[in-house]
Formats: sequence, C-alpha cells, structure tokens
Amino acid sequence: MSSGAPMRASLPYLVLGAAVLAVSNGAIFARLSDAAPLATAAWRLTIASSVIIPLALLFGRTRFEARARDWCLAAVAGGLLALHFATWITSLEYTSIANSVLLVTTAPIWVGLLSLVTGRDRPGPRWWVGMSLAMLGAAVITLGGVQAADGSTLGDVLALAGAICMAGYLMLAREAQRALPLLPYLATAYGTAGLVLWIAVVATGTPATGFTATTWMALGGMAVVSQLLGHSGYNWSLRHLPPAFVAVTLLAEPLVASALGWLLLGEAVTVRTLLGGAVVLAGIVVATRSAR
Repeated sequence: MSSGAPMRASLPYLVLGAAVLAVSNGAIFARLSDAAPLATAAWRLTIASSVIIPLALLFGRTRFEARARDWCLAAVAGGLLALHFATWITSLEYTSIANSVLLVTTAPIWVGLLSLVTGRDRPGPRWWVGMSLAMLGAAVITLGGVQAADGSTLGDVLALAGAICMAGYLMLAREAQRALPLLPYLATAYGTAGLVLWIAVVATGTPATGFTATTWMALGGMAVVSQLLGHSGYNWSLRHLPPAFVAVTLLAEPLVASALGWLLLGEAVTVRTLLGGAVVLAGIVVATRSAR
C-alpha cells in the first residue's frame, strides 16, 4: 500500500508528460498535411469527437446528471478550444513560426493572471519563478532566427489571441470537471469545438475535402495522437493538478517538437534550441516542486 501511494501521486505528472509528447507530434502531422488551417482544425476535432462521443454514451450514460451550469462551462470551454486552434493555426499564415510559437506560449501568463483574478489555484512565488524561467527558455528557442513575413502584425495578434483562448480553456476545463466525469466533459467540449470550427469553415468557404491520402492520414494522426491522447491527457491532468502548473508544462512543446522534427524529418536543431530547452526544463522542474 505504501508503494502504491507514490505511484498514484506521480501518475498525473506521468500522464501530463505523455500528453506533451503526443501534442508535440501535431507539428509533424501539420507538415505532412496540405489542408487549410481551419479545415485542419475542424477535421482534428471532428475525428476526435467521433471517438469520444460514442464512448461517453456507452460508459458515461449513468453519469449524465449534472447542473446546467456545468454543461455550459464545458460548452464554453469547447468554444475557446475552437478559437485557440483557429487563431493559432491561422497565425502561421501571416507571421513566422518563431513569432507564433513565442506568443502562443504566453498562455501561462494569462492563466496566472486569471488565477489571481478568480482567486482559484492562485500560484505561489515558486510557480512564478518557474514560469519566468520557462518563458525565458521559450524566448531563447523562438527568437532571433527567422524574419517575420509581410502582415506579421495580424499574425502576432492572432497567436496572442490563441494563447489567451488556451488560458481560458484551461481554467474553464478545470472548473467544469469538478462536476462532470471525463468522458462526458470531453464529448461536450470537443463536440462544441468541432461545431464552431465547421461553422467557420462554411462561413469562410474554406475547402474541406478532396485531400490527398497523405493529408487524410496526417489529419487522422493529429486527431488520434495529438487530440485524443494529448489534449485528453491534459484534461485528465487538470482533474489532479492546478491549471497554472499544466500551463507551464505546455512550454515544453516547442522543445519536444524540435526534437521530433530532428529525429523524424531531419530538421536541424540549433544551439539556441538546446540552450533554451534546458532553461524550459529547469522552469518546469521548479514549477513541479511548487505544485507538489
């Protein structure tokens, strides 16, 4: 019994680490896909929802007893998730990858500020130190190497909006899951996100069919690996860890994605990435000790 307790205490951190690895594969799948950003996001959430909703109906049916407020929180969280994907992926059409990644990884700052405003899971001084280190590492990785394209201001604003939406999503996801079981919550959030994205696809006339086999496989991989395993792992972790800590851990994604790009696609990893990655990991270690 004594040996099982440490394992149970460590499980949320292990799941969160696996989720970071799974989500970081999204960059690899995106490189293999030629779909438009909105279509990519819509298919990602649609495929994931087609798996989660039947599972929720089969195994979560007896637990579909909750207040209307809880369901509304899950639906609003799904709307924010849709906005996160739509703004961030679209930002890559207007600005450099470096600018986009840096700005979208400011989500921990917004989570911390929202935590201060709401008074829930208020981060302590050590968390702020860890967040600062992680943000510094992210800046080292993403700044200084790529020139922004024309129209970069719009792209930067979209990436920043994606960070704010992700921060709001993490906060609402934690609150909704205080009452809702995991599967019903995911079915509601992912389903709402998919619906919002398809409305955007139709409204903008974005092509959403006629892709190559490679693109369909990439979209499927993004939905299964990055969404079902990755983002669902994030949501499960939010049931056991503070949103502020989960948000800081997301800063490891650029580091992991760079490593995967080097291993799988042969993309070079610069000294800047290695140095910045070390600082990111140091920040996560500090934040982890704060969460514990």
